[in-house]
Amino acid sequence: MVEGRSVTKRPLTPGERAKIERYLEAQRARPQARALPSASMAVNRVMRPLAAQGQKRGSSALALARVWPEIMGPRWSKISAPVRFRGSKTGRTLVISAPGPAASLILAASGQILERLATHLGADQVNRIEVVQAPARPAETPPRRKRGLTPSEETQLQEGLTQVRNERLKTALERLGREVIRNQT
Repeated sequence: MVEGRSVTKRPLTPGERAKIERYLEAQRARPQARALPSASMAVNRVMRPLAAQGQKRGSSALALARVWPEIMGPRWSKISAPVRFRGSKTGRTLVISAPGPAASLILAASGQILERLATHLGADQVNRIEVVQAPARPAETPPRRKRGLTPSEETQLQEGLTQVRNERLKTALERLGREVIRNQT
């Protein structure tokens, strides 16, 4: 009801429908603007392909570390590592970290290393090698084998656990006791 009158609904004529559609077309608002993407998304879109290219070419010291054994060989790659690239007007320099005596030997073989780098990175990517002395890495010691308990140690351990009633506690104490006895020698 509109102000006391009853309103009956009747179907629209094609002319009325066309008028309403023209009116709505003229009054239709523009679509809502989307929010702009964040700056980090835009930077990612640009940097991701560039980073992928850099990893293929090995233009960073981190990427070069992945293929370091191929460049230096198994012997020298264990004691040396690429640190960084340093650019200058005369070309790029690769800074390598190595212990004292190895540093001079790596410098002596710098011609061969530069050739291998040119093969891997491309010609004229690295013009010089600089070796920075680093402390020698300690030799890796093989892990100690755990020894078994002697019969007297086993007897002593079992006698010490006879008073324990709780099975879970007894098992845990037995494991602890075995480790303590093994590590005493």
